[in-house]
Amino acid sequence: MGIFSNGNKNKWHDYLLNFYKYFSQVHHLFYRQKSETFQVLTSSSTSPKPGIEIHAPLLDKMYEVLRDQNFQNMLINMEIDGFMFDKHYYKQFIFYISFHSIHGYKKLLHIFRAHGINIEPKLEVRKDKSGSYVLLNRMYIAKDIFVRYSTDFHDKIEGHPKIKDSTWKSAAEKGNPQILAVSRSYLLNHYLDYIKNYIKDNSHIITFFTLKDFNGIIVPIPNIILSLSSNKLKTYDIYQIRIKEYDLSTERDLIIDNPEEILRAFLG
Repeated sequence: MGIFSNGNKNKWHDYLLNFYKYFSQVHHLFYRQKSETFQVLTSSSTSPKPGIEIHAPLLDKMYEVLRDQNFQNMLINMEIDGFMFDKHYYKQFIFYISFHSIHGYKKLLHIFRAHGINIEPKLEVRKDKSGSYVLLNRMYIAKDIFVRYSTDFHDKIEGHPKIKDSTWKSAAEKGNPQILAVSRSYLLNHYLDYIKNYIKDNSHIITFFTLKDFNGIIVPIPNIILSLSSNKLKTYDIYQIRIKEYDLSTERDLIIDNPEEILRAFLG
């Protein structure tokens, strides 16, 4: 019988809840609880914090991860931004990792592997003669475990619906809207179609990647396309938390042309 089988689910939920409540007090972390959901965060700040989330179901191996001293040291040392556990939610564990803590993502993967979780990114990719794009709604890194981009863990960003994290959360949970990271060639071949249809289309969020080097870890950063006019792209850079403009006639080389390859290398 597994740790999180029906008969044991309440027992081990309560154990982890009480353990991390005390752990947070001892190590000056920030513990929050609402009903049977609890969070442990390394900072009380609610300023915008973009990054990635790892979503996982209740697995015995995830219990082992949360009991791993190396993982607990990561929280103490603020190497990730925290986690949430909700025993009634479909994906009951959520790990928060901001871009500035991205080295913690690679370290967390190492802990996953140490507990028998095989990391093998599986991406949904579409290709045609004009280029390719990758679906960002759920980027699976192991069986039933996926990563998603978050425009802000606190969902405080205001403005266009396409930049709100509630929209990106809905995309992960419900599959709508579809979030695409398009290659440079795909964008250049299709952007005239986007000019006509994209602005009023709420069923898609179109992004492209630019790269950011975090001390040796190359991270693909989604730039959300908000509007297109002639050769000008108005975009929202989720890392810089600001609106930018790209001139496709002079800055097209900043747009990554191999999003699948770059993303797979980062996730694994």
